[in-house]
Amino acid sequence: MSGLQEILNYISDESQRQVEGIMTEADARIEAVSEEMLRRSDEQCGRILEKAALESRLILERGQASAELRKKQMLLSARQEIISGLLDECLRELLALPDEEYFRLLERLFERHYQGGDAELRLSEKDRKRMPEGFVRDLCRVADNRGRISVSDHTEDIGGGFIMDFGDTEEDLSFHSLIEENDPYLRDILNRILFS
Repeated sequence: MSGLQEILNYISDESQRQVEGIMTEADARIEAVSEEMLRRSDEQCGRILEKAALESRLILERGQASAELRKKQMLLSARQEIISGLLDECLRELLALPDEEYFRLLERLFERHYQGGDAELRLSEKDRKRMPEGFVRDLCRVADNRGRISVSDHTEDIGGGFIMDFGDTEEDLSFHSLIEENDPYLRDILNRILFS
């Protein structure tokens, strides 16, 4: 039995060595796989962090650009509001001029736009009532016998200025219309004066 015992012991020892070898090899493989997994996870974490940093930088840049655009829009809106207020104030001041100055202004407006021929002016009801006595005579002097000039008894619903009727055509020279017609030009001038 001692020979059989030796064979059994040998087989047992050999099996033990093989198991230990397999275990050592498995431990080495586990160690290698663990190291590889750690390396890969570190790489992935690095890429994720880089991507997150890039995305956060892009989000921040977009947010800053959006905020800058919004700031510019608000500034432009405020400027437009200021300019609109000034244009409204100018119109109020024109309408509040003393009668003598106001009708001299209408005379200059007539002189600038009259090109000859018969013309009838239509004023607002307020202006028709406060029109000075020599106003038509002054307009005729400006017309210099190039046409018959009159002021209509009919009034227009305009704040100030007048409508010049030539019979077949008419020109709206109301202050509101003149401001509206020259709005881009007036806004450009006021913008340069106020904000340059």
